[in-house]
Amino acid sequence: MKKIWVFISLAVLIMLLFATTQVLASPAEVIDPQRTPDRTPGARATENADRRATEGRGNSANNSTGNSNPHGRPVNFRGVIAAVDGGSLTVDTDDGGSVTVALTEETRIRIPTQGNSGSVAGLQPGLQVLVQAVDDGTGALTARSVQVIPGRPVQAHNVGTVTDYQPGVSITIEDKDGNVYTYLLTEATRVLPAEREEILTAGARVTIIAPRDVTTLDLVASGIVVHPAQTDGTTEP
Repeated sequence: MKKIWVFISLAVLIMLLFATTQVLASPAEVIDPQRTPDRTPGARATENADRRATEGRGNSANNSTGNSNPHGRPVNFRGVIAAVDGGSLTVDTDDGGSVTVALTEETRIRIPTQGNSGSVAGLQPGLQVLVQAVDDGTGALTARSVQVIPGRPVQAHNVGTVTDYQPGVSITIEDKDGNVYTYLLTEATRVLPAEREEILTAGARVTIIAPRDVTTLDLVASGIVVHPAQTDGTTEP
């Protein structure tokens, strides 16, 4: 009988020891209020997502006030100047559109004959330009730089009758269609042939040779060919 009780006591003791071992082997299940559990990768990902969402809401608020991107979105285009005044520039772009940009004191204007110190006064309708601008987010554009694109001067020959001639200053002619052109004269302007310079007055028939200055659009005569005078005192057509 004693042996049976001894066996039962040993069995109960073994069961108690096994239960105690299981409890000690699972400490993670015991919550210590003084200790913060380690974050798992999933928890960190969730936290990062929450932070990005919060930052996104902050950016949305900035966008609503226009302060999220103080520099603006860059916009570059090229075309021909259609109109210009002290505060804005309108360009007919190469793709067939039309763009107006604001000009400020910070706008850099570059003209080949003036370097980087060009001014708004040097921007004239008809000039090819490359514009670098910024969009403030509302569609309004402000030019950061305007660069005149030099082209090949076109050698033009224009025939007409002199209506006004100021030696060393300018010459004005009227062509057969009634169009009037005024050309600037410089020290380099040549009268050909030289012996006909004496008949170069109002009423003389001439051919003006004038490569256009693509940076100013001024008509500058490089040569004036004077047609010979007729026997009646006029010049030949």
